Amino acid sequence: MNNFQTSTELNLKKSKLALNSINKNKNNSRNLKAIFLPVFNQINPYQQQLINNLVDLGMQIEGGNVSNYLIPTFMKQGKPDILHLHWLHPLFIRNNLAKSLFRLTVLIVELNILKIIGIKIVWTAHNIKNHDSLYLQLDQICTKFIARISHRIIAHSQTAKEEITKQLNIKNPQKIFVVPHGNYTGYYDNHISRTDARNKLNIPNEKTVMLLLGSIRENKGVLKLIDNFKQINREEVELIVAGKPANQELKQTIEHQISNNQNIQFISGFVPDEEIQTYMNACDVVVFPYQEILTSGAVFLAMSFKKACIAPRQGCLGEVLNENGAFLYNSDCQNGLFQAIESAIKNKHLLINMGKYNFELVEKFDWRNIADMTLKVYQSCLTK
Repeated sequence: MNNFQTSTELNLKKSKLALNSINKNKNNSRNLKAIFLPVFNQINPYQQQLINNLVDLGMQIEGGNVSNYLIPTFMKQGKPDILHLHWLHPLFIRNNLAKSLFRLTVLIVELNILKIIGIKIVWTAHNIKNHDSLYLQLDQICTKFIARISHRIIAHSQTAKEEITKQLNIKNPQKIFVVPHGNYTGYYDNHISRTDARNKLNIPNEKTVMLLLGSIRENKGVLKLIDNFKQINREEVELIVAGKPANQELKQTIEHQISNNQNIQFISGFVPDEEIQTYMNACDVVVFPYQEILTSGAVFLAMSFKKACIAPRQGCLGEVLNENGAFLYNSDCQNGLFQAIESAIKNKHLLINMGKYNFELVEKFDWRNIADMTLKVYQSCLTK
């Protein structure tokens, strides 16, 4: 077996075989109906890509509104076969503890009723706790309840499955299915040249550029990245941090950390879809200094733009990426990130080919395959 066959590829093949063995006599032409909850099309194309491809397979997919209660919604929209839950915190977290507790209580009651009347519940575990660490006790109650009540749980990697099983004390890990994240090849505009992209960002062509892109939270390791990058202190290397900080305090901390440093460019604010190509094509390597991670669509985005990566060897990242396309480091090692950055600079002549390797790798995770595997998870719920 060559290096190109990563553990994620093997898991993809294993998952397909396992799922194909389920319902082999099932009538695949049945027009199943599923409701996705919540739907975040404006923030992340993951759901829209999955929905579009499930519809192509003959399914009826509708989106639920997190502001509404489930039972009145289903009375209006019609009873679905599947309720597919994604991120859980929007379902109950409100602007104070009392309201959040009330919504969580209602959610638990409603989901129990929906299960009793025969609606199958599937949960894609994008994370185990909400990124903003809001009301963590309620969050843990909700997550453990959803893990218990769900007929099926979807994890994006074998590592994520093991983490979910352990942290949520899943008694029946067989109900967790590995369905990889899909790629973003061709989804975003990608026609701007490297030179034009750099001109827009006022970056000289000769510089080696590292990028952190997307929503900026402390658990994504942005402050640690800036601190390590400042220690590099090389004029020929530049770091771009682009995205919307989680709060004003974090924004001010970043601005303070990079003050008087000419090699770090902080572009604060939401990055619209049409501008993603500018940042991706201006950079040489994308950095993921995550301190905790279960899965990451951002890695698939970077790979879809043919970019080399710097990332910790943990969570799904250690399965998706390998040394042919990334500089991986041990997150428990104090100097791990620093050494990975240094290695990327030292081996900058390899970055283009590493990006091409990542693109070839991520092309295998096309959405039609992902939708087909998801459909089979749905069908397995309905098997008597």
